[in-house]
Amino acid sequence: MSSDESLRKDITRATLKTLFRVIGFAIGLLIVFTGFGLIFGSSSTASKWTTSQVLPNHDWKMKSFSTSAPTILQIDIHGIIGLGSQLKRDEIRKLLVDSIDGDLKPGQVKALLLNIDSPGGTADDAAGICELLKEYKAKLNIPVVAYVDGLCASGGMYIACAADKIYATKSSLVGSVGVIMPTAFNVTTLMDRLGIESVTLFAGTNKDELNPFRPWKPDEEVQIQNIINSLYDQFITTVSSARTSLTKPILTEIGASIFPADQALAKGYIDEINDSYFSVLEMMATSLGVRDSYQVVQLSTGSFLEDLFGSETSALKGTIKHQLRLPGDIDPALVGKALYLYHPSGLQK
Repeated sequence: MSSDESLRKDITRATLKTLFRVIGFAIGLLIVFTGFGLIFGSSSTASKWTTSQVLPNHDWKMKSFSTSAPTILQIDIHGIIGLGSQLKRDEIRKLLVDSIDGDLKPGQVKALLLNIDSPGGTADDAAGICELLKEYKAKLNIPVVAYVDGLCASGGMYIACAADKIYATKSSLVGSVGVIMPTAFNVTTLMDRLGIESVTLFAGTNKDELNPFRPWKPDEEVQIQNIINSLYDQFITTVSSARTSLTKPILTEIGASIFPADQALAKGYIDEINDSYFSVLEMMATSLGVRDSYQVVQLSTGSFLEDLFGSETSALKGTIKHQLRLPGDIDPALVGKALYLYHPSGLQK
């Protein structure tokens, strides 16, 4: 054997040993943390759903977490509401419950800041989150401020209605007060041409409404349209109650249009244009009388292992998803749901 071949084998052997050691260490960590969860799962901390993180204050400084400092609680409303692991009604409920008696102590939260960049999402989650926030505001008797940096559309606007004041950057888009369901298709003509037949088994009148594999009956969409109309009335009622200049007749006339910040301000969707998140923080702290002593805290659900490995990691679940997504397509998880969602390209495809 030549010296070069021997060297290559030695390098390969050393590399494999190192790789297996790293894998072994990772598996060991997994076992240890899982063991901790089993050991301490029945302790008094079992009811605590969240972890706490201190964010920079208006001076761009992060203090050590305090269980006594006046606290501005920040909740990020980022992305599509109803998707992922954070923007669901039950997850927000966990955050709010833990903020009262978790790492933070009762009475420590002095204000709530909603940091919004969302096109909206499912109607039930958006409405549910808004009602939770309003109930939380009333229970603690604290101010709620919304800061928009990007999109505050449809369900995002619905949630912003829980705030006493809404700020937005000048590049933000705000509005889209409306309801939509993903487009339904009927393929019976194509099936006839291809000689394809189908059968749908069901019980209960109208159970197979808008079945794409048979000709639709006249007025078949009426019941679903009634649901959409009811949700729309709920939406404009919520907005008109929170934004007094946007009455129901005005909102009906405007429709589901979306506006740049200056127009949104003129119409009454927002209260002020402010490009500085830190300026808004400073104004909040000053109005609370805690400018020199407060902390900004964000709570998040999910365990250390989920943060480390990712709760949606397919490799850990033993599954691999193959999915073709065209530009503008709506997420399959939203199909069949009533949506407070601004997504003009995908929903009409």
